[in-house]
Amino acid sequence: MKNVRLERINAEIRDQLAYIIDHELRDPQINAIISVSSVDITPDLANARVYITSFGETSSDEVIARIKGAAGFIRGELSKRIKLRITPRLDFRLDTSEEYFSKIDNILKNITYSTQEDDDEE
Repeated sequence: MKNVRLERINAEIRDQLAYIIDHELRDPQINAIISVSSVDITPDLANARVYITSFGETSSDEVIARIKGAAGFIRGELSKRIKLRITPRLDFRLDTSEEYFSKIDNILKNITYSTQEDDDEE
Protein backbone atom coordinates (compact mmCIF):
# COMPACT_ATOMS: atom_id res chain seq x y z
CA MET A 1 0.00 0.00 0.00
CA LYS A 2 1.31 3.41 -0.95
CA ASN A 3 1.84 6.11 1.57
CA VAL A 4 -1.14 8.48 1.72
CA ARG A 5 1.20 11.47 1.90
CA LEU A 6 2.98 10.40 -1.29
CA GLU A 7 -0.35 9.96 -3.06
CA ARG A 8 -1.38 13.50 -2.08
CA ILE A 9 1.96 14.90 -3.24
CA ASN A 10 1.65 12.99 -6.54
CA ALA A 11 -1.81 14.46 -7.10
CA GLU A 12 -0.70 18.00 -6.24
CA ILE A 13 2.35 17.79 -8.52
CA ARG A 14 0.19 16.36 -11.32
CA ASP A 15 -2.31 19.20 -11.01
CA GLN A 16 0.36 21.90 -10.88
CA LEU A 17 2.32 20.44 -13.81
CA ALA A 18 -0.86 20.25 -15.88
CA TYR A 19 -1.49 23.94 -15.20
CA ILE A 20 2.11 24.95 -15.94
CA ILE A 21 2.26 23.00 -19.21
CA ASP A 22 -1.15 24.21 -20.32
CA HIS A 23 -0.89 27.88 -19.36
CA GLU A 24 2.75 28.87 -19.03
CA LEU A 25 4.78 26.70 -21.37
CA ARG A 26 4.87 28.59 -24.63
CA ASP A 27 6.44 26.51 -27.37
CA PRO A 28 5.14 27.43 -30.82
CA GLN A 29 6.37 24.13 -32.25
CA ILE A 30 4.02 22.10 -30.05
CA ASN A 31 0.65 21.87 -31.75
CA ALA A 32 -1.03 19.35 -29.49
CA ILE A 33 -3.20 18.99 -26.43
CA ILE A 34 -0.99 17.78 -23.60
CA SER A 35 -2.27 15.96 -20.55
CA VAL A 36 -0.38 14.89 -17.43
CA SER A 37 -1.85 11.46 -16.77
CA SER A 38 0.06 10.53 -13.62
CA VAL A 39 3.06 11.28 -11.43
CA ASP A 40 5.11 8.80 -9.42
CA ILE A 41 7.41 10.43 -6.88
CA THR A 42 10.14 8.53 -5.04
CA PRO A 43 9.79 8.17 -1.25
CA ASP A 44 12.68 10.59 -0.69
CA LEU A 45 10.86 13.20 -2.85
CA ALA A 46 13.99 13.72 -4.98
CA ASN A 47 12.72 12.36 -8.32
CA ALA A 48 9.36 12.19 -10.03
CA ARG A 49 8.32 10.32 -13.15
CA VAL A 50 5.72 12.31 -15.04
CA TYR A 51 3.58 10.44 -17.57
CA ILE A 52 2.34 12.57 -20.47
CA THR A 53 -0.25 11.93 -23.17
CA SER A 54 -0.69 14.16 -26.18
CA PHE A 55 -3.21 14.48 -28.98
CA GLY A 56 -2.66 16.64 -32.02
CA GLU A 57 -0.53 17.31 -35.06
CA THR A 58 2.81 17.17 -33.24
CA SER A 59 4.04 13.62 -32.67
CA SER A 60 4.13 12.32 -29.11
CA ASP A 61 7.89 11.79 -29.28
CA GLU A 62 8.41 15.42 -30.36
CA VAL A 63 6.16 16.65 -27.54
CA ILE A 64 8.14 14.65 -24.97
CA ALA A 65 11.43 15.95 -26.38
CA ARG A 66 10.18 19.56 -26.22
CA ILE A 67 8.90 19.15 -22.65
CA LYS A 68 12.17 17.53 -21.57
CA GLY A 69 13.94 20.53 -23.06
CA ALA A 70 11.82 22.83 -20.90
CA ALA A 71 12.18 20.69 -17.76
CA GLY A 72 14.29 23.32 -15.98
CA PHE A 73 11.68 26.02 -16.53
CA ILE A 74 8.87 23.66 -15.50
CA ARG A 75 10.73 22.61 -12.35
CA GLY A 76 11.35 26.25 -11.43
CA GLU A 77 7.67 27.10 -11.83
CA LEU A 78 6.73 24.00 -9.84
CA SER A 79 9.01 25.08 -6.98
CA LYS A 80 7.11 28.38 -6.78
CA ARG A 81 3.77 26.59 -6.48
CA ILE A 82 4.42 23.73 -4.08
CA LYS A 83 6.09 23.97 -0.73
CA LEU A 84 8.47 21.07 -0.43
CA ARG A 85 11.97 21.13 0.99
CA ILE A 86 13.26 19.68 -2.28
CA THR A 87 11.64 20.22 -5.65
CA PRO A 88 11.90 16.84 -7.37
CA ARG A 89 13.80 16.31 -10.61
CA LEU A 90 11.25 15.63 -13.32
CA ASP A 91 11.56 12.68 -15.68
CA PHE A 92 8.97 13.07 -18.44
CA ARG A 93 7.79 9.90 -20.15
CA LEU A 94 5.18 9.03 -22.72
CA ASP A 95 2.16 7.32 -21.18
CA THR A 96 1.44 4.23 -23.24
CA SER A 97 -1.21 2.77 -20.94
CA GLU A 98 -4.07 3.79 -23.27
CA GLU A 99 -2.47 1.92 -26.18
CA TYR A 100 -1.89 -1.08 -23.91
CA PHE A 101 -5.52 -1.11 -22.74
CA SER A 102 -6.72 -0.77 -26.32
CA LYS A 103 -4.58 -3.73 -27.37
CA ILE A 104 -5.90 -5.89 -24.50
CA ASP A 105 -9.47 -4.82 -25.33
CA ASN A 106 -9.03 -5.91 -28.96
CA ILE A 107 -7.61 -9.26 -27.86
CA LEU A 108 -10.54 -9.85 -25.51
CA LYS A 109 -13.05 -8.92 -28.21
CA ASN A 110 -11.52 -11.46 -30.60
CA ILE A 111 -11.72 -14.35 -28.16
CA THR A 112 -14.41 -16.82 -29.12
CA TYR A 113 -16.09 -18.64 -26.33
CA SER A 114 -17.06 -22.24 -26.74
CA THR A 115 -20.44 -23.25 -25.47
CA GLN A 116 -21.43 -26.56 -23.95
CA GLU A 117 -23.12 -27.57 -27.22
CA ASP A 118 -19.90 -27.00 -29.18
CA ASP A 119 -18.03 -29.25 -26.77
CA ASP A 120 -20.67 -32.02 -27.08
CA GLU A 121 -20.46 -32.02 -30.90
CA GLU A 122 -16.74 -32.84 -30.86
